[in-house]
Amino acid sequence: MDRFIPFFLIPFIAWGVRHYLVSRNDYTTLKKWTLGIGITAFFLTEMARSFYRPYIYANDINDWVIADTIGNSLGTVAAIFMILTMSGRGTSWDWRLVGIVIAGLIAYEMLNLLGEHPFDTNDVLATLVFGGISVLIYAHILARHGTISRALESSADSHSES
Repeated sequence: MDRFIPFFLIPFIAWGVRHYLVSRNDYTTLKKWTLGIGITAFFLTEMARSFYRPYIYANDINDWVIADTIGNSLGTVAAIFMILTMSGRGTSWDWRLVGIVIAGLIAYEMLNLLGEHPFDTNDVLATLVFGGISVLIYAHILARHGTISRALESSADSHSES
C-alpha cells in the first residue's frame, strides 16, 4: 500500500499549487507549462520507483543503471520544474534558480561521501544530464512564449544606456 501513497498525493499537490498561483494572479501560460511538466515528471518518477525498479531488480535485468538513477533523472526534472512553477519569474533569474537546484541536488549526493550510504557517480551524472535536458526544455518554453527575450532585451537596453 505504501508504494501507492505518492499517487494519491499528486492530484492534491497539483491542485494546491494551481490554487496558490491563481490566488496570487500568477497562473500564467508559463506556469501552466512548468506545473504540467513538474507534475508529470513527479508521476513518472514515482511510477518508475514503484513498478519499474522492483521489476528490474526482481528479474535481474541489466538496464544500464536506469532503475538505479531514476530518482536523480526524472526527479531532477520534477524538482526543477516545480521550483520554477513556484518561484520562476520568466526572466534571467530563472537560470540562476535552475543552477541552484542542480547544484543542491549534486551537493545532496555528495553528502553520501560523509555517511554510511555509498556514493554513486551515476546519480551525479543523471542529475547533470537531466538538469541539462531540463534547461533545454525550459529554454524552448521561454522562447516559445517570448518571456526571456523581453527580459534579455531590457537587460541589453539597460547595459547600452550605461
